[in-house]
Amino acid sequence: MKFPQQNPSGSNDGECDCLPRPEIPADSPVLKTYVLRYQDAWFGMEKRVAFEAEDVAAALVMMEREPIGAWAELTSEGEVICRRGFEPGGAADYWVVG
Repeated sequence: MKFPQQNPSGSNDGECDCLPRPEIPADSPVLKTYVLRYQDAWFGMEKRVAFEAEDVAAALVMMEREPIGAWAELTSEGEVICRRGFEPGGAADYWVVG
């Protein structure tokens, strides 16, 4: 594990990564950063969650545990990947690829 380097004066000149990141093995899969933005089903307020996944399918599996309310969108690198749709009246929800 690497930690932020400090200069001899003890400061790090604002270059601290604050949370050390683990070493990534060379044979590990390449992970892509995704951002899930949605209305929280319990509190009704907007929420954003950033996470890493191998691909969109893995990202959708990871999102299953989030309490998504009436709307949601998944983005990566500023591009919308998909949006959540639903049918009024209790029908199952679904994701629309954009």
